[in-house]
Amino acid sequence: MKSVAGLVYAGGESSRFGADKATALLQGQRLIDHVNARLEPQVCALAVAGPVTLNDAACLDDGAHSGKGPLAGLFAGLTWAANLTDVTWLATAPCDVPLLPKNLVALLTHNTNNTPMVLTVDGRWQTGCALWPTSVRATIEEILIKEEDLSLHAALKQLQADIIEARADALEGSFININTQDDLTELEQGLRHANG
Repeated sequence: MKSVAGLVYAGGESSRFGADKATALLQGQRLIDHVNARLEPQVCALAVAGPVTLNDAACLDDGAHSGKGPLAGLFAGLTWAANLTDVTWLATAPCDVPLLPKNLVALLTHNTNNTPMVLTVDGRWQTGCALWPTSVRATIEEILIKEEDLSLHAALKQLQADIIEARADALEGSFININTQDDLTELEQGLRHANG
């Protein structure tokens, strides 16, 4: 079994949402708390890339790469994870996926290669939810310094990530993403209706 730490991306601008998404409430809990409840049992240690406090999780700063998006948060997470005893992998999840699959890490640990792994569901890459070997840290830093496209998708392609197709019915959760206040309201109403 691979030793996997976890990272929650929570440093974005939330421009379409109009407020800090990580601390927005869904069923009385912050979105980041929903993600934490689903990711924490799957990993040996947890960190947050951004200014949001989360239980005992390490709070990571983007440092010299501030303003360069989730890839800067990933670099901070890989640096943190590489310093943990026996940790060789980092599972990532954005703070705005409150129904994150409870079996995300299990779905992503299907190979023995030392390359990142990303899920696709119905052909769509879930780039925020990936498994990264800590050994790619230097390459991620090089991308941050030299490349123009700093998207997670571009980094995964450059590192020749293993793409793992997951059937929606095999997920113990969902990749529903909260981008706007309307998305949050719709999910809140859907959950209220589902719970009677």
